[in-house]
Amino acid sequence: MSGEVEAVVLVWLNQTQDAPCLEAYLARRPEVVDAWWVAADSDAVVRVRCQDMAALDGLVRGLRHHAGAGRTLTHLVLRPFDPHLSRRRHEPLGPHSVTAHLAATTAAVH
Repeated sequence: MSGEVEAVVLVWLNQTQDAPCLEAYLARRPEVVDAWWVAADSDAVVRVRCQDMAALDGLVRGLRHHAGAGRTLTHLVLRPFDPHLSRRRHEPLGPHSVTAHLAATTAAVH
């Protein structure tokens, strides 16, 4: 597979003191588009755009070998979509059935 690839990489650090090491590694990598510390099963989420799959592989290997990552999970981005556009297209014309049910239930309780 050749051509530019975009991915989201979940990162689990070996130890909490590895956080500065991860930040320093990511700061040196021009492929990094965004990075976030998260309150989740993983410690961080990194969005990258790489020249090709080989470059992505090198970046992920670097996370494990040079940035303190004990584990990574890579998700390739296939294509974008507008979640608001698809929601508008599939919304019913009248009140939403769940919303109508909640309103009726609330009225009955009061």
